[in-house]
Order: sequence, then C-alpha cells, then structure tokens
Amino acid sequence: MFRVVVTIVFCAAHFAQGDPLGYYWRDFDGSIPPDAYPGGLDVRNQSIYIGQVYATYLIPAKIYQNDSTAYHEYGGKEFGVKENIMILCTEQPELFEWIKTDNDHIHEITDKYLVKGGYEPGCTTYIGRVLIRGELSIGKALADNSPQHAGLHVTRNGRGFRFSSFEVLSFSPNPRDLIDVRYKAPKVQ
Repeated sequence: MFRVVVTIVFCAAHFAQGDPLGYYWRDFDGSIPPDAYPGGLDVRNQSIYIGQVYATYLIPAKIYQNDSTAYHEYGGKEFGVKENIMILCTEQPELFEWIKTDNDHIHEITDKYLVKGGYEPGCTTYIGRVLIRGELSIGKALADNSPQHAGLHVTRNGRGFRFSSFEVLSFSPNPRDLIDVRYKAPKVQ
C-alpha cells in the first residue's frame, strides 16, 4: 500500500515540475534519438529499440536502426507501420530491468513496476522480449487474457510467434529519489 502512495506522489510531483517520469515516449521520425532505450539485438548485434504504434489499438513494436518502419504483431502476422509511431526514451537506462517470467507467473511480479506498452481489450499489455532465431526480439506481452492469446507476441521475417516464457520490462526508480521528489512537490492551494 505504501509503495502505491509514494509512486502516485512521485508521478504527480514530476508532472507539476514538468520533468520526465524516468522514461517517456517520443514521436519517432525515422531517426533514433540519443536517449532511446535499446531493448533487444538483431542478428548483426545491432540495437533494436522499443516502439509503440497506433494501429486499431496501441501496440508495442520493435524499431531497427536505419529503418523508419516499426514492426508489430497482430493476429499471428507481422505488420510494418510508418506513421503514428512512438519510441521509448530515458535518461536513466540503469533503472530498467528485464525479468524472466512466463504466462503463469507474470501476475506474481508485484515488487516491480512492469512497463505497460499498449492497450488491447481484455488484457494488460506489457513490453517483453525473447531470443528467436538469433535475434533478441521485442514484442507485446499480453496478460489477463484468455490462454489462447496470453504470452509474448513477437515477429520475425513477416511471421508472428507466441511464447509462454519470456522477459518482461520493469522500471524501478530509486526509493531515495521518490522520497526526495515528494518533498520538492509544489504545495496545493
């Protein structure tokens, strides 16, 4: 209970001061910004970045270097999108952590803040990754859904794949920072 209250204070204080919350989504214009968070690696050992696209729903996607397209999975297929793309950025990459989990245990991760990456009806959508055919690929991790859809959905060479074991992205601000920010919050009149 205390953690939730402190997190709310942390968020409210940062919004009031105009500071980022530790991570933020930027419009993606085809070039990788210097503060973009690399979440995966392609087969050439080049960074893959975490994207978010609006295509009927808000969906996590992967962004390759030197490619203006963001790729996401939907309905077992890979789709490439060239507009309505955001890229995950941060000035504090050390506060991110990838946690190994699976469909049955993702709900047991309660001591970390799992990064939500989108929205689809009837489920919570997180950012996940898995090693597939030499690529540490980024995708959407669906929770709170029917067993036929739950898991990590990624793409490779035009096809969609679903995994029941994967890593999920979490963000853990330093508890000391939460306390410091709390006392810097502007007074409400």
